[in-house]
Amino acid sequence: MTMMHRMSSHIKGPQCLHSIRSQSDPPRKGLNKETIVPRNTVESHTTPKKVVLCTGVYFFIILEEYTSSVTCYIRKCVDDVTISKTTRSNQKPWMTANVCVLLKQRDSAFRAGDKAALKTARAKLSRAIRGAKCAHAKKIHDHFQDSGDTRRMWQGIQAITNYKTTSPACDRDASLADALNDFYARFEVQNNVVARKTIPPPSDQTTTIVPVPKKSTVSCLNDYRPVVLTPIVMKCFERLVMRHIKTQLPPSLDPMQFVYRPNHSTDDAISTTLHLALTHLDNKDSYVRMLFIDFSSAFNTIIPQHLIEKLNLLGLNTSLCNWILDFLTGRPHTVRIGNSIFSTTTLSTGAPQGCVLSPLLFTLLTHDCAPTHSSNHIIKFADDTTVVGLISKNDESAYREEVQQLTAWCGANNLSLNVDKTKEMVVDFRQAQGNQSPLIIDGSFVEIVKSTKFLGVHLVDNLTWSLNISSITKKAQQRLYFLRRLRKAHLPPPILSMFYRGTIKSILNSCITDWFGNCTVSDRKTLQRIVRTAEKIIGVSLPSIMDIYTTRCIRKAHSIVDDHTHPSHTYFTLLPSGKRF
Repeated sequence: MTMMHRMSSHIKGPQCLHSIRSQSDPPRKGLNKETIVPRNTVESHTTPKKVVLCTGVYFFIILEEYTSSVTCYIRKCVDDVTISKTTRSNQKPWMTANVCVLLKQRDSAFRAGDKAALKTARAKLSRAIRGAKCAHAKKIHDHFQDSGDTRRMWQGIQAITNYKTTSPACDRDASLADALNDFYARFEVQNNVVARKTIPPPSDQTTTIVPVPKKSTVSCLNDYRPVVLTPIVMKCFERLVMRHIKTQLPPSLDPMQFVYRPNHSTDDAISTTLHLALTHLDNKDSYVRMLFIDFSSAFNTIIPQHLIEKLNLLGLNTSLCNWILDFLTGRPHTVRIGNSIFSTTTLSTGAPQGCVLSPLLFTLLTHDCAPTHSSNHIIKFADDTTVVGLISKNDESAYREEVQQLTAWCGANNLSLNVDKTKEMVVDFRQAQGNQSPLIIDGSFVEIVKSTKFLGVHLVDNLTWSLNISSITKKAQQRLYFLRRLRKAHLPPPILSMFYRGTIKSILNSCITDWFGNCTVSDRKTLQRIVRTAEKIIGVSLPSIMDIYTTRCIRKAHSIVDDHTHPSHTYFTLLPSGKRF
């Protein structure tokens, strides 16, 4: 009775068998809709076979419902009592077929109880394992012999660390390629230019776009990042043209643009921004508002004719301007998904992402984007634009007017602001801080955040660096695991040191002159602990974080002093002795 009671309780769920026939079915002759037929009676033998036993009674049901219900119940019971586990092979990377054979011989000798054969098998197995490990280490060592072949070096690292790409594959559908072709050409329609389907031209003139999903789940076409592949010959030629363009530009052009300038980098852009903010915060009743602007498809919205007009004003010769115009107009591109190449579309708007000239042309397009008020500054690194408003006595009129003029300038130059990704941060150290009203751009409020990522570093509204150092520490510790894997592969210290410099030290040194001087003692010890751990793994002494910081600061100071076009050059003045700054 207990078992029957349990079965009855299970079947009474939402997936159980129906005790009442469907109302749409006509009643059978001689039986009502809810007629119950007892077992072991004459009526039970004459009843149709569409019945099922449930707690001692038969119910009329449809056969299809019975089958699906029982199947679901069985599947539920199987899922309840079974445990599924995913097993993966744990075979060492140095394992060879010879070692596997010797392993079986050793196990056979052990099971047979032959001590002499077991001793011999163990000796042979040890020699084979030692030789396999040495051969595996030599194979990996060969990947790092030529430091100039970075591709082969990364292949060696991926083989050791079992690296596997996790980027989702695109759907190999022709309709998706056509949709992406039209999506990448959407700015042609906005600028009254018709994108033409043409016959593919020669391979040295066609750019191939490989759509790479930005995230694991793709919901729209904008979730595909267009990675442009141009011929190598064209890239080399673009570098020659870029060098020729730089020779014709004045050195004082757009001093707050830190890309494609000698002795200018993200380090200089961050230090300039922080210096402006900290210097202003020393004044009474002052605070700083920083607007981090994000453009929507900045390179794709460039109008070539408008760009050529600005290049002519900068003094570039006519032949060079005509070449750039031909380079940007009538550009055929095709979408490639997997090994399939689909129809070709000709574009005449924007600069192709992935080309050598595109960032430089964008900086020349935005060179006249300058602040109109002395209390505002616009820091630019390619398309990463930051407006720094130095506000005193709660007077934000100049700052808000600057943002309005910048919005109007973007509209005149066919640049679209992405208000959803545009963030604002307020740095205010006053005791009586008021509620800051957000900016409004194109009818949308700009979000005010406590922290944001600015040119690779985490910037916080209290100008502390604990968040940035936590991010650096996390990345460095992840790479220490790979360094240990290389050590287990018996690689020599020179190769381990090269891996440390390329993957761990580069993270610790990123913009170190901007944040290390204001770190807490605890943060410095955390960073130095990573260096000491790497020393133990490699087996050689490594320079400390403090030594690296001091060396970088001295080198940076010398480069700024020697560069008269650097924005920070005026901050270095000689003492009366003329020997020290």
